[in-house]
Amino acid sequence: MTVIQSGGMSDDEQKQRALASSQSMERGGLPLNAIERLQEQAARQGKPGSLFTSDLSVNEMLLTHQAGYVPLGQVMGSSVYHIGYQWTANYAMGGGFNYMTYTGYGMEMDVLTRAYYNARHLALGRMQQEAALLGATGVVGVRLDRKSYDWGAGLLEFAAIGTAIRETSAPPRPGPPFLSDLSGQDFWALRLAGYHPVGFALGNCSYFQLGNFSSQMATNGGFFGGSWANQELTDFTQALYQARNLAMSRMQAEALAVGATGIVGADVEVKVEPQEIGDDNNRRIAMLYHYFSIGTAIAPLPGLPPEANLAMSVSLSDLKGAEL
Repeated sequence: MTVIQSGGMSDDEQKQRALASSQSMERGGLPLNAIERLQEQAARQGKPGSLFTSDLSVNEMLLTHQAGYVPLGQVMGSSVYHIGYQWTANYAMGGGFNYMTYTGYGMEMDVLTRAYYNARHLALGRMQQEAALLGATGVVGVRLDRKSYDWGAGLLEFAAIGTAIRETSAPPRPGPPFLSDLSGQDFWALRLAGYHPVGFALGNCSYFQLGNFSSQMATNGGFFGGSWANQELTDFTQALYQARNLAMSRMQAEALAVGATGIVGADVEVKVEPQEIGDDNNRRIAMLYHYFSIGTAIAPLPGLPPEANLAMSVSLSDLKGAEL
């Protein structure tokens, strides 16, 4: 006997639909209900009763129109990701006094690095797919948020949201829509300067550093320790530089891969997780650095860039009550 659900589909059809949706997600795609909703929204564009949603302010929407673009709707992408097992050189962090603990030990946590990288790219890739289904040229005002959960150790969630826009003064460009975290004002000013966004550039690195003998003496305290004296912990400083170099080089490589000549609005976030290793008799300090860098990759518009005609202005309302 075939049971018909309230949506008009049988149990078998519901199961097949759920399987197809799951397979799409496993390939980095969108669930079926999201695809169908966006296709319906795209079909209604330009028709009576159609509307768009946007996180653009009124000023941003005005300047986006002046740049030759119209908003199509909000788009999003998300990914909940599980971090796998990370080898952490336990022999270097075990008890005893050995060469590793004396000199300090540093390494990139490649499993963590790949987990953060893959989760972010899955979220941004799904947002890009949503924009493509709407027929967008690109996405502006992208916000990328990261969350972790106390109840789910080893879980990451990345969510991206922005406004899909379409250029009205030119035919559709080949390739996927560009992604940009530029505001409407910045997007307008960028085109006025003769540039356009070509995509997001990302870079990240998770780097572990075990304190060397000098850092251990400085942080352990005691009469023979150095905690009472000012001193730089150079091994931890060097580890942060190493994490930065790896993350920034990866961001630059992504920008070059999409034909960019520069990156604007670059944002850097550093998360530090201090760790204590060993017992009271042999306590050592270690640092785990998570270095994230993200920005909008840009390239010159075809032809000579127009000259920006800017005028300085002062709001008289800000001077009210001031002594002149």
